[in-house]
Amino acid sequence: MNFWIFVVVAFLFTAALALLLRPLAFAIGLVDKPSGRKTHIGEIPLIGGIAIFLGSGAALLAYALLTAQGRELLFPISNLLIGGFILLAVGIWDDLRDLPPAVRFVAQILAALVMVAGGGPVVSDLGNLSLSGDVVTMGVFAVPFTVFVTVGVINSINMSDGLDGLCGNLTMISLLGLGTAAALWSSSGDFQLINILSAAVAGFLLFNQRTFWRSRALVFLGDAGSMLLGFVLAWFTIEISQPPIDAVSPAAALWFVALPVMDTVGVMLRRVLSGLSPFHADSQHLHHLLIQSGCTIAETIMILGLSAIAGITVGLVGTWLKAPDLLLALLFLATGIALFALTYTSWKRRSFLGRPLRAPGAAG
Repeated sequence: MNFWIFVVVAFLFTAALALLLRPLAFAIGLVDKPSGRKTHIGEIPLIGGIAIFLGSGAALLAYALLTAQGRELLFPISNLLIGGFILLAVGIWDDLRDLPPAVRFVAQILAALVMVAGGGPVVSDLGNLSLSGDVVTMGVFAVPFTVFVTVGVINSINMSDGLDGLCGNLTMISLLGLGTAAALWSSSGDFQLINILSAAVAGFLLFNQRTFWRSRALVFLGDAGSMLLGFVLAWFTIEISQPPIDAVSPAAALWFVALPVMDTVGVMLRRVLSGLSPFHADSQHLHHLLIQSGCTIAETIMILGLSAIAGITVGLVGTWLKAPDLLLALLFLATGIALFALTYTSWKRRSFLGRPLRAPGAAG
């Protein structure tokens, strides 16, 4: 059976659930209400994560049970869904009751441990980053470092969920980049799984993306959805960059999640320099900077989407040209520092690329 059938199933099932679950969300209070930094109009159902999980989960399990190649992937698919379910459940609880950050962190760590303990991807090495050209292995630090990376990516994606369509678009762009790398340099089943998951995200975006005929989103991801997408990205970014697959180097893999990671690290560093907790909520992400400088939501998503594509292109071209790992890592670091310097001075001067920043209030 052609796996593209399951891609279509994931898209259609997720899209249908995004509509069918809306009345239930209103009935149980699973909605996002305008308040504080949230400037959307009306109550929006927070069921995007549920739709993506159920839509992709149904398609993934059907693929695993109905095809020969899928049956070989049943174990990793099961563990991916178990880890995702943990984050989904805690995320729904958080969307309903506003849990303390510590509870979310525990759930993220538990999901990462499920990934590792279930035979999923582990960061066993950092590639050829030494000056001698030797592979830097993690040894006994492999599991804790994998947990650290997974939690970091989950929160980077979670923090990007600030505009209609932004988190979904950035996640789908990263997944398509990872899928391209898997198609070019991997013989595993990652290409099929990534495409099924990408289709589910696309089905959600049908009702989360602003369009010419719809001025606002009909559904939001919620913390349940953004944490789920972050976990999926962490899983496959680690998967394709580690043995036995090694489709890309760990340094090249950084570029597939470059934009959300650089933005999150930059925001947290600015908070620390301001004497605040790195987890203090504010409105100083890249998308806030672009909105306050006068960009529309559509323009902001386009700019950040193109930036994410540029980063992924660096990872793909670097892999294609067999660029040294140390060069790719240093370029990543230099880009992150330059971005931080630009955003830090922009917030200080209340001006971005010569455009004055106006008061917050248009952050979708």
